Amino acid sequence: MIVAQYLTKQLAAWGVKRIYGVAGDGIFAWLDALGKQTEIQYISCRHEAAAAMMASAEAKLTGKPGVCTATMGPGFVHLLNGLADAHTDRAPVIAITGQVETHKLGGTYKQFVAQEDMIRPISVYQATVSHPDAVGEVLHRAFVSAAQQKGVAHLAICKDVFAQKTKAAVLPQMPRIPRVLGDRMEIESAAEQIMRAKAPLILMGTGARPAAAMCLRLAEQLGAGILLSLGAKGAIDESHRLVLGGLGEGGSEAALQALEKADLLVILGASWFPQEFIPKQLPIIQVDHAAASMHAHARLLPVTADLLDVLPLWSQRLKARTPGDAWEKSVETWHARFLAEPAGSSQSQSLAEAVRPEVLMHTLGQVVADDAIVVLDTGEHTIWFNRVFRASRQWPLFSGKWRTMGFALPAAISAKLAFPDRQVVCVTGDGGLQMSLAELMTAAEHQAAITVVVVNNRTLGLEELKMKQEGFQPFGVHLHNPDFALWAKACGADSHVVRAESALEPVLRQALAGNRLTLLDIHCTAPTLIERKKQIPFQAQA
Repeated sequence: MIVAQYLTKQLAAWGVKRIYGVAGDGIFAWLDALGKQTEIQYISCRHEAAAAMMASAEAKLTGKPGVCTATMGPGFVHLLNGLADAHTDRAPVIAITGQVETHKLGGTYKQFVAQEDMIRPISVYQATVSHPDAVGEVLHRAFVSAAQQKGVAHLAICKDVFAQKTKAAVLPQMPRIPRVLGDRMEIESAAEQIMRAKAPLILMGTGARPAAAMCLRLAEQLGAGILLSLGAKGAIDESHRLVLGGLGEGGSEAALQALEKADLLVILGASWFPQEFIPKQLPIIQVDHAAASMHAHARLLPVTADLLDVLPLWSQRLKARTPGDAWEKSVETWHARFLAEPAGSSQSQSLAEAVRPEVLMHTLGQVVADDAIVVLDTGEHTIWFNRVFRASRQWPLFSGKWRTMGFALPAAISAKLAFPDRQVVCVTGDGGLQMSLAELMTAAEHQAAITVVVVNNRTLGLEELKMKQEGFQPFGVHLHNPDFALWAKACGADSHVVRAESALEPVLRQALAGNRLTLLDIHCTAPTLIERKKQIPFQAQA
């Protein structure tokens, strides 16, 4: 078979369900092969950056490698933004791009660029395939590298190679990726420190989601307060008596009050956290399967292991520990304050006025499905979501460390394709939406029944806030927006405009119940965020 056919059959054998891409002459032969089969769905995107974001989002949700493709030159370069999101959030993604013909490699030909050199800083594996018989081993190494190291693997395949015959054999399955086995001494030393703690807190990150039940059991045994990163929201119902909200600008006042009194912080599955919100002298235990994710801190005890191996051992040891009732009662008091924070922020404004972002996020939390996937763009609304959205079992999906604008709409499309039976809500700012506005047509084409909530405040809100905080006069941040509802109608989607808080809840409920592609143009107030860092009651880490 030719390379294009081999790629398709091998990817299907390894469980790939979708490939996101944009057509270009560097991959014509492969597109031809994809069009003649039914095992893999090809999602034709409007922009390559969106295709990579879709692959990244799918990988974040499923834990399995997402796949995207583009042609050479500008097509490849456009992928880089979405691939950087996968790289920084450690999502396994395979990018397969076209490259100039083999006899043109290294020359001054149109659309030639040394792709390996450009992608090396944001990838765990990169290779150029210039002979058809090399494709099997290279593809195998790419998948193993991406899955094991949780990152981006990239194959550039020369245009002429796609149409050449290969001797590569289709492998029925990928090799098993083993878990990292922890050091027993590290685990036991950490257990001893936990046993001695009188006022412990637990910070859960995205990596703790698969072990959420065990994390909750540990917290209950300790009487420990639970802090949830944005990626961990919904892993534990925030109505639980031990949950104190988040950490950082999107965190809660209750969390800061608890941190001031704590004598130990146990970090589970969080590869990044705002260290400037953690007390300088607070001892820390961190569990992560990747040593590179460990926090550089003088009072840190690292445990390099899988949470699923560590937590049962700790739970067994803690059966002999007597919980501190006084600390647990304090945690429950802070929990009550945490739950009251949204209510306190939703007063002193007429319901006839434009919608405040904190009211939008709080209301959304009251009407969205318990198991919904809520996809967030980057902006002020993301911080308000973290502060006031009270999650039960929802799954937030976002661009974490890369924080690219324009992520939400493409990611929401792939989330709905991967989980068609779950409610998917896209929450995006007016600035972020306009970076990927064309993908609304992609959603319409694939009949993706998502609800797109647009925070229309006619400014890049977070940038405006930051400029003010740094003493600058906001400039270059105000937006002249199109009629988003009219654009949605042109794409064949439903649309509604909300201009006052009194109309917000009924319109949200109607859209979510409709099970159709729907855009809600929510006219919001100017940014309202108050800097959380100014409320820190302790000396924090630098």
